[in-house]
Amino acid sequence: MTRSPHARFWASLTIAFLLQLVALPEAIAAARPLWIPLVLGYWALEEPRVPTLLAAFLSGLMLDVLYNTVLGQHAAGLLLLVYSVIRLRSVFVLFPLWQSTVALAPAWAGYCLLMMLIDNLALHRADPLLRWLPAVSSTLFWPLVHTVLDGHSRRSRSD
Repeated sequence: MTRSPHARFWASLTIAFLLQLVALPEAIAAARPLWIPLVLGYWALEEPRVPTLLAAFLSGLMLDVLYNTVLGQHAAGLLLLVYSVIRLRSVFVLFPLWQSTVALAPAWAGYCLLMMLIDNLALHRADPLLRWLPAVSSTLFWPLVHTVLDGHSRRSRSD
């Protein structure tokens, strides 16, 4: 019995939220991967039938409330990220995993840049070097996220 991609999508997004909420030691907390953008990026690349733009908007609003940021900050960042991945999907599907890892690094960096710009406008300043650590860790975690979600999707399709 195969499960719909929608069920797998919402389940993986829920897990990404839980990973986003896990308390990390202060020494590595700034390098937390962007779990929600990673999962949304995967689904935007792999499955055109799931509502990634709607999920990006709703997830962004939930992150705004969770982190007490400007309402719409994460929603705008996630929408731009997912939209750009969807628009470049036809190019990304041709890449092997290592090339898509390198090609998606600017997407994670763009998300971090937008978050930094909006935070600076809202006078929520932070160390600029620490702002880029999530982009680096997300780039490093992309092969793992892609492999886990892809393996789970293939296993679900073969059942």
